[in-house]
Amino acid sequence: MRTSLLDRLLALALVPILGPVVALLAWLVRRREGPPAFVGLARVGEGGRVFTMWKLRSMRAEAPDGSATGSAITGAADARITTTGAWLRRWRIDELPQLWNVLRGEMGLLGPRPETPSMVDLDDPRWGAVVAVRPGVAGPTQLVVERWEADALTGVDPAASYAQDILPVKLAIDAWYVREASPWIDLQVLWSLLQRFVRRRDSTTIDRVVRAALPETAGIPPAPASGG
Repeated sequence: MRTSLLDRLLALALVPILGPVVALLAWLVRRREGPPAFVGLARVGEGGRVFTMWKLRSMRAEAPDGSATGSAITGAADARITTTGAWLRRWRIDELPQLWNVLRGEMGLLGPRPETPSMVDLDDPRWGAVVAVRPGVAGPTQLVVERWEADALTGVDPAASYAQDILPVKLAIDAWYVREASPWIDLQVLWSLLQRFVRRRDSTTIDRVVRAALPETAGIPPAPASGG
């Protein structure tokens, strides 16, 4: 994994580029959905410490802090997602405020995605391995499970479905990512992010690598074949 200093320097370099974009999106959220534009969510970070992860608000502001009430897990058809939020979540740009978390040293640009505290068991050695490193704004897990997860979380109890069916697969992928950490793997993740969100490919390089390495991913339907 990269050093915290390198990630902070890279995030600082991105601020002049992405800062105005975040400001514009925040204005859009406030204009269309009302305040607040940002929401802070509790997540488990390095060493098992809980920190506040920042996002552009994509769900109804129901609690005093602007967060949504109810289940900690959000399904694709969750009625709490706002119209603007659905668009933000589709392109993952609700995650851009996490540059602030990177600057604070709580997250890296790449790494295992941080999990909500209620889903983390620090007595489990697998979780111990994952939280031994800083979580990331982006990582291989979201590229592999994203669409399968959205389809799977359509029942009456998304939290139970997530904990039983999806979380073990995500945990296996995150543990693999930490175990196999290298600049080459990170380059494959970066290229796969470009494939998915810029070139709009369903099948990505890191998706194929992870599926070949982990039997736990066998239950995930294959992505439609695409070039790139």
